[in-house]
Amino acid sequence: MSILLVCLILFLLVIGVPVGFALWLSGLAFVLATGATSLTQVAQSIYSSLDSFVLLAVPFFILAGNIMLRSGFAKHLFAFMQSLVGGVPGGASIGATGASAIFGAMTGSSVASAAALGRTMIPTMEALGYPRRYTAGLMAAGGTLGILIPPSVAMVIFAELSQQSVKNLFLAGVVPGLISATAIGIVAFTIAFRHGYGTRTEAFSLRAVWQTFVKAGPALGMPAIVLGGIYLGYTTPTEAAALSVVYGLFIGMFVYRSIGISDLPQIFLDSARGTGSILFILSGALFIGMLATLVGIPQSIVELITAYNLSPIGFLLLANVMLIALGCFLDGFTLLTVVAPLLLPTVAALGIHPIHFAIVLVLNIEIAAVTPPIGLNLFVITGISGTSMKDVAIGVAPFVAALVAVLLLLTFTPYLSLLLL
Repeated sequence: MSILLVCLILFLLVIGVPVGFALWLSGLAFVLATGATSLTQVAQSIYSSLDSFVLLAVPFFILAGNIMLRSGFAKHLFAFMQSLVGGVPGGASIGATGASAIFGAMTGSSVASAAALGRTMIPTMEALGYPRRYTAGLMAAGGTLGILIPPSVAMVIFAELSQQSVKNLFLAGVVPGLISATAIGIVAFTIAFRHGYGTRTEAFSLRAVWQTFVKAGPALGMPAIVLGGIYLGYTTPTEAAALSVVYGLFIGMFVYRSIGISDLPQIFLDSARGTGSILFILSGALFIGMLATLVGIPQSIVELITAYNLSPIGFLLLANVMLIALGCFLDGFTLLTVVAPLLLPTVAALGIHPIHFAIVLVLNIEIAAVTPPIGLNLFVITGISGTSMKDVAIGVAPFVAALVAVLLLLTFTPYLSLLLL
């Protein structure tokens, strides 16, 4: 029966059925064909799983990300980072990476980060002498930092699926996020320096640093307020997400004055669509997860891994290969919601720390966002930059290699993921 369920899902995905519908249709067809459970039990189970205070953070973080997308936070952040390193040939590439890391800490979304930063940085960096292919690749890769550096929507979803602490997952993402940002920055600067990109520089000026810092200050305050509230124990992640919405609205409307009352309906509509899409896919994934448990798929995986006597590292390496391969054809959110629950029992059986596994999984999701043919960040940057998908894919290739190197580092050294816990 497990083969029937898997084949149904794969068939619907291959013929192009949207992920959420593919999960629900295959699940319903399986239940009606096998009688594995009742539809009443399905409804009760899904409702119970989605009725979660933790998941309430998801729509708030999405709304906050859309507010910052419209408020011009990215423009001020890049201007500040550029003032710090713009005097160095190739320095704008480091500034762009730094801005990506900070903006990612605000939005918790790789697509939102890539979209906001790409619109600002690609034309600016092109004017400074950076080829569009290179800049498009850098922005696509930099956007992935949004789902690893806290706060992260992916971490919130994983916390609900695995019953882990959101706070601990956020803490665990800090060091790997900084390592990933450093790796991208080093590769970006090396390429720029080697090929002579960005030779049109402006002299370093403390006055320019101060002026851009003052403008970027309100934006820089966002992660400090949100994460500070969580880590100091003043707010829960859900309350912090709501606080980020209020803070973002205040800064956007009264400090930067880049959004007005007339912009709010579209912001709320976009956020509602994004939230609905995520929760629909999540509900389908929970449905499939319930059926998979009933037919024994997770237990079968545990028995298979045990039979081959794989070590924890061996299992993680095998999982990495599988996730990278699947990431070429499935979006990261599908990997998170469908594949992760199937692997969690094996993670527990092998004694792998679930938070270490979460970091490895999220890094694989980062890579999935920038690998063709369906990497979401590639599509976003292709639309923004006006370049072809092929050019963006070529431009992002060195950064994918850097992310794979970071993935291997963190796979072999769980200490780095658990350092702040």
